[in-house]
Amino acid sequence: MFHPKRSLLSDLFACGGLVVAATCFGNAAVAQAVADAPQKAQVQQSGNSLSRVTYDIEYLASDELGGRKPGTPEMKLSEDHIIKAYREAGLVDPTDTGKYFQTFEVGSKKFVAEGSASLTLTGPNGEEITLEPSEQYSLLLGRNDFDVNAGLAFVGYGVSAESELNFDEYADMDVKGKVVVMIRREPQQKLAESVFDGQELSDWAYIATKARAARKAGAKAILLVNDGVTVEEEGDTLIPSDRFGQDNGSVPFMHIKRADFDEMLTQTPILTASGKKLNTIAEVEAQLDKELEPLSQTMKGWKVATKGKFKTGGIETSNIIGVIEGEGPNAHETIVVGAHYDHLGDGAYGSRARGNQRGLIHNGADDNATGTAAVMELARRFAARDKKPGRRIVFICFTAEEMGLLGARHYVENPTFPLEDTVAMINFDMIGWLRDDELTLYGWNTSAQFDKLFEAANTDFNLTLKKPEAGFGGSDHLPFNDKKIPNTFIHTGLTDTYHTPDDDFATIDCEGAVKVIDYTEAFMDQLCNTPKRPSYSYTGPFRLGINVATNEDEQLSITTVATKSIAQLAGLKADDVILKWGDEELKNRRDLRRVIRRDKGSTVTVKVRRGDEEVMINVKLVRPGEEDEA
Repeated sequence: MFHPKRSLLSDLFACGGLVVAATCFGNAAVAQAVADAPQKAQVQQSGNSLSRVTYDIEYLASDELGGRKPGTPEMKLSEDHIIKAYREAGLVDPTDTGKYFQTFEVGSKKFVAEGSASLTLTGPNGEEITLEPSEQYSLLLGRNDFDVNAGLAFVGYGVSAESELNFDEYADMDVKGKVVVMIRREPQQKLAESVFDGQELSDWAYIATKARAARKAGAKAILLVNDGVTVEEEGDTLIPSDRFGQDNGSVPFMHIKRADFDEMLTQTPILTASGKKLNTIAEVEAQLDKELEPLSQTMKGWKVATKGKFKTGGIETSNIIGVIEGEGPNAHETIVVGAHYDHLGDGAYGSRARGNQRGLIHNGADDNATGTAAVMELARRFAARDKKPGRRIVFICFTAEEMGLLGARHYVENPTFPLEDTVAMINFDMIGWLRDDELTLYGWNTSAQFDKLFEAANTDFNLTLKKPEAGFGGSDHLPFNDKKIPNTFIHTGLTDTYHTPDDDFATIDCEGAVKVIDYTEAFMDQLCNTPKRPSYSYTGPFRLGINVATNEDEQLSITTVATKSIAQLAGLKADDVILKWGDEELKNRRDLRRVIRRDKGSTVTVKVRRGDEEVMINVKLVRPGEEDEA
């Protein structure tokens, strides 16, 4: 589910925040989420359907799929899974791709220009060590192309925290114009009494924090080496170029293997204050953990020659579209059933993760493996029927929803079937937490015919249907609503796991999700076979048309009045102070919203102070143009 106000977090990720639990119970936060997962819905369902839906959700939300981020190899695994389901169900491919794809480019993706990256280390004896990009070192995506030839200095973990922790690995070190080599994460990671943050990673472990400190000190480039804890958990593996986002700052940032730096230390050991030689990174880490005294020093005789270029190009991604043709007099009309199959990858954008969760895979089980599974399952069910539906059904797994509903927006501008013949759009987004059998139906009022169909479909399910009067939620139905196509967004509600790494399969109520699918199938039966197409009728939430603020006397003061609104037509003006609404004094915005809802359709006398005068204004709470209907 897309949240338009989430900020990008790519420059905040912890350089150690890449550890993914082997199972969902390997993470304490996920284990807690499992404990808090909703009570299983009591529903009689064939094992085949439940097992299919369960498998689809579990696979799509697995670590193997890496959070289903557009433009990644893992996204292709998601696509392959959906295509396989479409083919097995026998859906018609309306595209010319042979694989149900509606392909387009979104945004821009930065990458290391092919053949541009090089890194050569020259030792005190003149011997050159050339590291191969991607295999022996990784160049993180940066802001500028670069070509650096400089000396080398070791700066421990690259921490500059003199005022906060009395620990500054740049103190008394001149690294201006040099390449600095540093260890990943931070000292004392295994010590509960660590001054950094106990055994939790602190801000000093983050890539962005390290890069800022190096830039401030005047370093020309950074070499990062895996710490011992990361090696224990992941091995001495390299960070992918885009792991920490599209821009890791103006200082070139490269990740080299621990073994290669150990080889360098055999020629130039790190010296302690007493002159003791530390010949391996493990010895350096042990010394820093024990004494917590900087070991920063110039690595005499070493030279670094490195260069790299970055390019930017579009990310190619695809909506996945399959069709079941209808039959009968309305066969030319289309019902779209959709859900987005993308998610946040490792959370480089849109994540709510905090602390050491930053940079972990966001599996998006509820958001939106559940919705994707619903589309696939309904495709199977309708395709398996002997009789075709009364209207064409177009099943779409949308891409790039989390980037701003881009897949759905692309479809409505490039529809496979005419929008004028598209009579309804059903959108699933987050249906994995059915609590107390309560199901939210956004957009139920976008067609006057919808409500009866929703209620008729509920006969055998006894769900509590929650129908918000206003508000749509940010998901793929919105572009269809903009085209005035009746639409609904089926949703079981937000949870604390939303847009975090804890949105994992173990938290999902699969039986509840199947009950939502069963209910939607019944609604679709109504929708496919109703003789008259649904008409679009949504007029938006009922609004008075003012913004208010509380003044120093704790009264509501009107700050703005919308053009052609109820308030403007009645004669309310900016800077009016509301003294009474009828016989009632209003204390806050909540009071105002309450009385507007209560008095909708009637005329209320509102007493306001306008300058030094008190004015009585009759406000008719009826939409402009609907007076005759009130």
